[in-house]
Amino acid sequence: MSLVNLEYLFEEPTNLNEESLPDYASLDFLSNGSHIYGEIMWPHNLKEKRHPCVIMLHGFPGSARNDDISHALCRIGCVVIVPHHRGAWGSQGKYLITHCVEDAVNLANYAHSKEFLEKYNVQENQIYLLGHSMGGNSALNAGKNLDFIRGIIMLAPYDPTCFLRLGKAAYMKALLNEGKILNSDGIDSIYEDIVENSEKLAFPNAFDSVKEKNLLIFEAKYDTVSSNEEMIYPLWKKLIQYREENQNHKNDDEELPLQKLVEYPVEHGLLGRRISIIREIANFIKITGDAK
Repeated sequence: MSLVNLEYLFEEPTNLNEESLPDYASLDFLSNGSHIYGEIMWPHNLKEKRHPCVIMLHGFPGSARNDDISHALCRIGCVVIVPHHRGAWGSQGKYLITHCVEDAVNLANYAHSKEFLEKYNVQENQIYLLGHSMGGNSALNAGKNLDFIRGIIMLAPYDPTCFLRLGKAAYMKALLNEGKILNSDGIDSIYEDIVENSEKLAFPNAFDSVKEKNLLIFEAKYDTVSSNEEMIYPLWKKLIQYREENQNHKNDDEELPLQKLVEYPVEHGLLGRRISIIREIANFIKITGDAK
């Protein structure tokens, strides 16, 4: 039996069980010594069956949210965690790109813990990481080394090492100037964190770790922030080549991971195709969740 009901993607359930209503609670989670805040949302009839869990990871500097996606996924039956990384939205600690990745890893392990699985009735092998822009970096680099992650979903993902590889550090520093709203040790500290960890963070270097994982990637054709050609294509081309070389060598009982790249004629925020994106994400969760 599928754990999600796509009937409720854009409609509310007609009959709510007053003893098991959908709702949300504040998230107060300790990540490497700092309290990070946010919310946990759960669907109606929480205890009736197991549920997928989706961890929503915000971009840089964290002012943009994806509440339309969160609420839609909750309606179809997902438990949704919406955290604010260290140094963002009042969360404790200092903002760094590597801290965002660490927060995502810590939250994923929390979602996979016996305590969380039992409290929110989560299916232990159906935990997803979803991130927009720099949150796509967090999702990729956190999820690549977590075997229990069912899928990684990236919306207009931003590779923070891209402009370093291209010798265009000024572009990266211009973006980081938007981080003045964050609690950090300054733009230079965020930049140096990227430089020092560039090998670990670079998208193409994630290939070996994600080549057998379920991936859903959205790119914006007219993106002026995340260059598709320079940020996601180097990894995607490796994945396509690997798939073409190995699809005929799989045993009959082996399923290929679901890996899909979807392009929309929009800008970085993906406005104008949000409903289409929500449908794609919901179908991805259903298909990968229903697979063996």
